[in-house]
Amino acid sequence: MGDSASSVSLVGDFYGIKLYSDESVERGEVDFHLPPLGQSYEHVLYKDIVFNHTLGLWARLYLPNASPPTPTRLPVILYFHAGGFCLFTPRSPVMHRFCVKWAADAGALIVSVHHRLAPEHRLPAAYHDSVSALQWLHSQSKTTGGGERSDPWFDSHADFSKVFLLGESSGGNIAQRLGMWCGRQDWGGDMRIRGMILLCPFFGGEARSASETREKQGTSPFTLEDSDAFWRMALPMGSNRDHHFCNPLAPQNGALDVWSLSGPLPPTVMVIAGLDILRSKQLEYCELLKKCGEQIIEIVEFEEEEHAFALLKMDGQNSIKVIEYASNFIKFAA
Repeated sequence: MGDSASSVSLVGDFYGIKLYSDESVERGEVDFHLPPLGQSYEHVLYKDIVFNHTLGLWARLYLPNASPPTPTRLPVILYFHAGGFCLFTPRSPVMHRFCVKWAADAGALIVSVHHRLAPEHRLPAAYHDSVSALQWLHSQSKTTGGGERSDPWFDSHADFSKVFLLGESSGGNIAQRLGMWCGRQDWGGDMRIRGMILLCPFFGGEARSASETREKQGTSPFTLEDSDAFWRMALPMGSNRDHHFCNPLAPQNGALDVWSLSGPLPPTVMVIAGLDILRSKQLEYCELLKKCGEQIIEIVEFEEEEHAFALLKMDGQNSIKVIEYASNFIKFAA
């Protein structure tokens, strides 16, 4: 008989992720090559901090214009990155660049969350990690029972009465589910979640939507085949795209899956790209959400843009408009 290793075969190779028949996974380096930011962003400080030692979860913190100190405290943005639940970390250059720019231009303390990646850790692992991150953030808003102080950056600069959830693509999916979980609950202490900013959130479904089947798809590197492949790797084994993680609007889910919805969602801004293959699902989600109670949701659409434009073309005019819109939303959120 031959060596058992010889029976292991490659069954998929996608964005540097190699899947084998024995369910093992090999990863390569994947990133988008973007020009460096200008000198005006050199004042943004950053550091990594572990928030869950058991699971090895960590976040990268970004602090803008920290010197000289100012009495004005900064809003806190809990950020979940793109990557189809399968790719990237906060250290990936494209994600790091995004957070540096948002920290500086939005004037916020950014907490960029590392979550476990599929297919090694399929959903709901990333959702559970987002809850862990939010609970840790809450612990930083006050002195813990053991007398341990919060991180100095939080202690000196953070305004925990103004916390916002931000997510791009799959990170937008994570952020909206975290918003469903926490609602507008009173966390105790100083922390208040004032709103969500969802940038081209990642949804899907078995039935093809109008935007998935239209002839004009733009030039985005994100294709329908990519979307399907990410969902195959991210969803629980044996699930299809009508699983409520992917399709909160699926008929068998009983209208909107609310994942233990604890009350109305925080006020929400949904940024949609007109050429995004996910556009139809995003709009359907918004319309159904409006019918679920006291939901405040603003739709901001850029007709000629493509999926994840705010990340991949972050120096573009419309990406700058997104940051300006988000900054005003943060400034005036009650």
